[in-house]
Amino acid sequence: MNRLVLSIIALAGCLTVNGEAPDFNCKRGVGYPKEVCYVPECTDAIKAHIQHEFNAAFKYMYMGAYFGQDTVNRPGLSKFLLEAASEERSHAIQMLDYLNLRGIKLDSTLDYKFDPDTMLSSTTGYKETLEEALNMEIEVTDLINNVVIKCSDDYHGADVFTNPILDEQHDGVRKLQGAIRSFNDLLAGHTGNGLQLAEYLFDKKMMSGEF
Repeated sequence: MNRLVLSIIALAGCLTVNGEAPDFNCKRGVGYPKEVCYVPECTDAIKAHIQHEFNAAFKYMYMGAYFGQDTVNRPGLSKFLLEAASEERSHAIQMLDYLNLRGIKLDSTLDYKFDPDTMLSSTTGYKETLEEALNMEIEVTDLINNVVIKCSDDYHGADVFTNPILDEQHDGVRKLQGAIRSFNDLLAGHTGNGLQLAEYLFDKKMMSGEF
C-alpha cells in the first residue's frame, strides 16, 4: 500500500498543471554525456535573456566611464556603475555556463547584437542617473522573473535563476533605493553651490563603499 501511495505521489510530481508531463528532451546516445535533459522553453528563454544582461552591462560601463572623466569627476558613482556592469556581465556568464552544464548547444541564437542606441544614458545628472540605474535593475529583475516562469517545469533551471541571480537583483534594487533616499536627504535644504557640495559629499560616501 505504501509503495502504491509513493508511486502515485511521484507520478503526480512529474505532471504539470494541465496534467501533461513536461518534455525534458532527453537524448541517449553513444559517448558522454549519455543523457541530456532540458525543457526547450526554459533554455530558449535563457538564451534570449543573455542579450538583456549584456545590454545592461554595456550601458553601466558607458555611464561609469562618463562619470569617471576628469571633467565630471564623480569617482564614487563611476565605481558603483562599473561594479554594476561587472555584476550584469557575470550574470550573463553564469547563464552561458549553465547552458554548457546542461549540454545545450550554443548556436546562432546567442549571437550578441550590439546596439549603440541602447547603451547611451538618457541623462547626465547625478540623481537622475541613480534613478535610471534603479529602473534598469527593476526591468532586468522583471525579465528574470519571466525566465523563472518559463523554467517552472525545469526545477534546476528555475533554482539557478532564483539563487543567486534573482537574489543579487533584489539586493541591487534595495541598495539603489537606499542610495536615492540618502541622496535626497543630503540635498534637503541646499540651494546653489550647496547642491554641488552635497553631491560631492555623497559621492565620497559611494567611493568609500557605503552604497
